[in-house]
Amino acid sequence: MTQITHHGVDASSIQPHRAPTTSYRIGAQFTRFPGTETTPLRQGIATALEQGYTSITLNNFALESRDTDVVELRGAARDIASSGSELLLGLGSAGPVQEARTARAELAATLAAGLDLGCTEYFLHTRTERTTVRHGERTLDHPAQLSQILHTLGSLHPVAAAAGARLNLKTHEDLSSAEVKQVIDRLDPEVFGIGLDVANLVVRGEDPVKVTRALAPQVRSTHLEDLVLFPIDTGYRRRLCPIGQGVLPWDEILGSLWAQGVRTFTIEQHRGRFDTPVHNRAWFENEPHLHPDDLGQLARMARATTALVEGGQIPELERWNDDPSATERAEQFAASAAYLRRALQNLSSTTVDDSTQSGR
Repeated sequence: MTQITHHGVDASSIQPHRAPTTSYRIGAQFTRFPGTETTPLRQGIATALEQGYTSITLNNFALESRDTDVVELRGAARDIASSGSELLLGLGSAGPVQEARTARAELAATLAAGLDLGCTEYFLHTRTERTTVRHGERTLDHPAQLSQILHTLGSLHPVAAAAGARLNLKTHEDLSSAEVKQVIDRLDPEVFGIGLDVANLVVRGEDPVKVTRALAPQVRSTHLEDLVLFPIDTGYRRRLCPIGQGVLPWDEILGSLWAQGVRTFTIEQHRGRFDTPVHNRAWFENEPHLHPDDLGQLARMARATTALVEGGQIPELERWNDDPSATERAEQFAASAAYLRRALQNLSSTTVDDSTQSGR
């Protein structure tokens, strides 16, 4: 094994953003910002900046670097920097989705393109299977898939370290938080961190509050959405919704992140439809990280979801299969941002900000 060296926005009178005036940033993560799906990337970024977002995360920079003119990309990066905002790029999958050497070369090329724009913050996701999979002539069980991810990330270390860049492994729906931490703990903490996607944790049967508290010291990027958890015959079905409109306890989640110096809170919005089949005995064979209290919290969220349906606050499960319109997506982003702003203003006013930890 290769040795890795350790070393929302409110609808009321939004003013164009010029420079951060708070101790935190509210970010937007997108491929195209809602309402600008048919316009050039730079126009969508301009719209997000005008609406007050102070951090911009592009979902798929590999795609952008192939399909968007480099002049436009550089112009977009300048727009973000000149506004006082920050740029974070999605590098793509750390594996194992294809032959490892090819994946590493593609990630290295994408990282080089991002560094050319002056970006130093990145996140990566994963595409593992809980069971053994075949890649070409090789078969990989889940530990072998994790090992391949570790080596892929490690291959990016020299360039990232030399550039002062940080690479964050996202808590994707295919990995438990323990597995993400297992990988990151074997890498250089000056370069590698964790990208916390809170809503993904329930897919692996985990308690978002407990996991956030455990991972917060290593969290360097956030990908935030709320969720509802519907009881179904096989267990639970997750659906995503604006922050503050679901069943996640945001006071505890945001409080844990804030206490560890996280100051950038980024809204992600996608469909992401997954089940957590806790009624299937065989499912537990590939989930050794689970604890009874995790399952208890899933049950609590499912009960809370049922109460929201019965109270007429959210529609029944069948209605969640409809895709939101562009207008609805924009409204959902605005609702999340408005909720975050209120919550973070409250945190900011009741705690002493440690400036040495800010910016995460």
